[in-house]
Amino acid sequence: MSRLFGTSGIRKILSEIPPEFCVNLGKALGSYTKDKVVAIGRDTRSSGPLVESSFISGVLSTGKDVVELGVVPTPTVGVATSEYGTGIMVTASHNPPEYNGFKFWGKSGALRPSEEEKVEKIFFEKNFKEGGSGSLQSKDYIEKHIDLILNTVGRADGVKVLIDCAGGAGSTITPTLLDRMGCVVTTINDNVDGVFPRDLEPTAENMIQTCEVVRKGDFDIAFAHDGDADRTCAIDGNGILVEWDSFLSVLAFDLDTVVTTVDASMRIDDVAKNVVRTRVGDVWVAEEIRKNNADFGGEPSGTFIFPDIHIYPDGIAAAAKAASLVGSGLFYQRLSEIKSYPMTRLKIPCENEKKETTLTKLKEIIDEEYSEVDGIRISRDNSWTLLRPSGTEPYFRITAEGRTSQDLDGIVADSKKWLEAAMT
Repeated sequence: MSRLFGTSGIRKILSEIPPEFCVNLGKALGSYTKDKVVAIGRDTRSSGPLVESSFISGVLSTGKDVVELGVVPTPTVGVATSEYGTGIMVTASHNPPEYNGFKFWGKSGALRPSEEEKVEKIFFEKNFKEGGSGSLQSKDYIEKHIDLILNTVGRADGVKVLIDCAGGAGSTITPTLLDRMGCVVTTINDNVDGVFPRDLEPTAENMIQTCEVVRKGDFDIAFAHDGDADRTCAIDGNGILVEWDSFLSVLAFDLDTVVTTVDASMRIDDVAKNVVRTRVGDVWVAEEIRKNNADFGGEPSGTFIFPDIHIYPDGIAAAAKAASLVGSGLFYQRLSEIKSYPMTRLKIPCENEKKETTLTKLKEIIDEEYSEVDGIRISRDNSWTLLRPSGTEPYFRITAEGRTSQDLDGIVADSKKWLEAAMT
């Protein structure tokens, strides 16, 4: 059977999700869920209203009711889902504007692959529940989301914060939240008209202009979201992007049990008391948080989950938690204590159709011991590498780390050699 879902829901170029596709996907979800009400929100993409309305018509036709949340961040949909049981976010997250997609939620978080497969089966077989006529209403969950975060974070009075909302859904909540925490807030790229002032993924390359704004201004810290604000990065007061793994480690500092992924740096092991590693993807992180009753979980992509708030990745909560740490003096104190080992993350183009074959060939080529928790991970005395096909883009990812630059260079060279041989 064909696959609809990748690592983080469905993301496709707009031409691949015409209205009929969206209607049938809505029918599949409405036919699958046992919940009476489905919550739905969308990010700021200009294609959002048509994609959303088509999907809603499909859900309504199965007899399910729909609560429309409007333009909201993905974690706000999670907040509503905790009440209704089923939620949908219309978003392609950090993908370019010519993409859109869907993220499916249940009360325990993003749908697991086994649950997604059931939705796919209904979709492809068109085994829809027909003849229903559900109702549609609109509700605001932004305030409830803000209250959930304010109940768990400390004040940040006087902390001077710059927030870059990327023209995305974070514009609807993060500046307001930080203001209520007592921060002195400056906001850039807070438009919600579907025009993205920069590439949405909060990478170092895409943060150059934001870092320059920080350097020219007077800020204690800055944060930047992706399109749907389930992720955030931090920029220090000198306008330098805080490394993803260091930001993850700051938030995990001194906690009893934290969950992270196989591609995370070994620096988190230096600061957390017990580290549980799992597959890449917030659904797996959330699952391990529940299994281990963990205090925190996150990925070095800027996806952070705070169980004291809810079990969904939340870039807004991450900004609030970090701002509070700055206010208490702990953020930079912790950051100064975190070791930074040489690390690299590479994306090697690989057509989706070739990923499985490439992975199989890699297992035949590599003559060292490796693990297969997620992709292929090779550990040496002073370095490690992870070769893993992307679940959302036509790439193979290489993530590698060494205790010295020489250690890193050696294992990266081997990783490229193995991957090149496997792709030929």
